[in-house]
Amino acid sequence: MIDPVLILLAALLSAAAVAVAALLARWPASPLAVSAAGVFAAVVGWRLLANVWLLNEDFMPAVSVGDVICLIAGGLPPALVAAAMRPLARTSLVVAAGTVVAFLVNVVVL
Repeated sequence: MIDPVLILLAALLSAAAVAVAALLARWPASPLAVSAAGVFAAVVGWRLLANVWLLNEDFMPAVSVGDVICLIAGGLPPALVAAAMRPLARTSLVVAAGTVVAFLVNVVVL
């Protein structure tokens, strides 16, 4: 069982990375905020479900199913925002930041 405070910390760090990447990509404030909030909500929601479904056991050193699905939780919200609000510059940068940081933060923090 992962401590909910750690889940919030991991979600906050992931959302901050998406916000910084969107800022560097010069996204307008609205898609930036929606992407960051979406990543925060997706990571929190997923990690809470992973707690309930007991998906936090490592299948390889320091990596669990809960960690791996954070790749989707971190990348999907900015990808959906970018798809809905075309054209946004450097979409792949923002999506990559969400996927990579959400995964790494969840492996390290959780």
